[in-house]
Amino acid sequence: MKIHFLGGVREVGGSCIAVESNGDKVALDYGIKVGEKVSNQLPTDFAAVIISHAHLDHSGSLLSLSGGNPVIVGSRITRDVTADLLRDMVKIQHMNGNGFPYAKQDVNSIEKSWWVRDRVALPGMSIRLYPAGHVAGATMIGIHAEGKEILYTGDFCLHDTEILEGSRPEDLPKNPDVLIVESTYGGKERPPRKELIDQLFKHILRTIERKGNVLIPAFAFHRSQEMAKRIDQAMKNGVLPKYNVYTISNLAHKITGYFNSHRQFFTEEIQKQKSPFDYKYVRQLYRTQQIREPAIVICTSGFGHAGASLHLLSEWADQEDNSVVINSGYLPPDSPLRIAKEKGELVENGRTIPVQAEVEQIELSGHADQAELIQLVTTLKPDKTFLVHGELEQAEALSDKISELTEVYIPNPRENIAM
Repeated sequence: MKIHFLGGVREVGGSCIAVESNGDKVALDYGIKVGEKVSNQLPTDFAAVIISHAHLDHSGSLLSLSGGNPVIVGSRITRDVTADLLRDMVKIQHMNGNGFPYAKQDVNSIEKSWWVRDRVALPGMSIRLYPAGHVAGATMIGIHAEGKEILYTGDFCLHDTEILEGSRPEDLPKNPDVLIVESTYGGKERPPRKELIDQLFKHILRTIERKGNVLIPAFAFHRSQEMAKRIDQAMKNGVLPKYNVYTISNLAHKITGYFNSHRQFFTEEIQKQKSPFDYKYVRQLYRTQQIREPAIVICTSGFGHAGASLHLLSEWADQEDNSVVINSGYLPPDSPLRIAKEKGELVENGRTIPVQAEVEQIELSGHADQAELIQLVTTLKPDKTFLVHGELEQAEALSDKISELTEVYIPNPRENIAM
């Protein structure tokens, strides 16, 4: 058996790991580096491609398989959301005139090749998917081949959120020969989620009291819906006063429809509600010009690189009554949100904008933190553990914590390991 670490190694983005056994080769995720030029660097000779979840850093290279007859496996909501994210990527690439070689019919081809199931048998291996938490429909991927058990976590979390249950380690294969685990927050521990949500509401209340605008950049998939549901429920319960609250993202709005029609992926409380993501106080807008200020606005892009979030960041950053909530822990080095937080300025169309707005980072992440990562390793007791999907500093911090529990490896990019 061989494991090929093709992407998402010593960095966040472009996840792809190949497992080869008895003539069969499968890919675990098939992503791109979000924010970088889309390129076709991954092999295409796979018997199957298993997608852990719909974020493009795990699924965005699938278009390069559209000319063949690939077998793509993942949950139903992962299929539906991935297809919409890929269509959006095609649209943006064509708008930017990048000579992108794919079109919407290529996305249709990927959609038709998708197998919605949680078990797959190939001649040389069997594959099983397990709930991963993180986002709706996310799965861990277990592979049994040559008498060995491999578990790939993809992105996961053990903690429950307001809308999603975390992964349950007791339901995962015990004592796997190989655990391939994310290390995004391998060196970080977060406060309990309730404390983080209280921090968010206090931040919003401070801004409301001074009649300012709150900008909340969020990913179109899951983070937008989770944040809108959270704020809507807080206003229903009187935790937050009534205020203008908007979402701005046609893509997020479409994905919200999947959340209503696939309630089985969420908590029991959500499943009891007929249309849990139809909000009472949160309105969907199509343009920033429709905003009635002061307001709370949840919009894409999640890293502030483009879209309504970049536009509003440029418009609102120089006013001290306003505020920005960064709800992601990881930010790319060139992210306008990171630059605004660390340097107190924005550079937009050649002009420097001083950031006077209150900028606060509240890590309401769907990733496991160091404590959860250690808990997973402690529970599963793997023979060997490979750390991926994390910057080297984070992977090394986690390695130090678990080295007495398991043999730990931080693979190099494109490294091949025989088992």
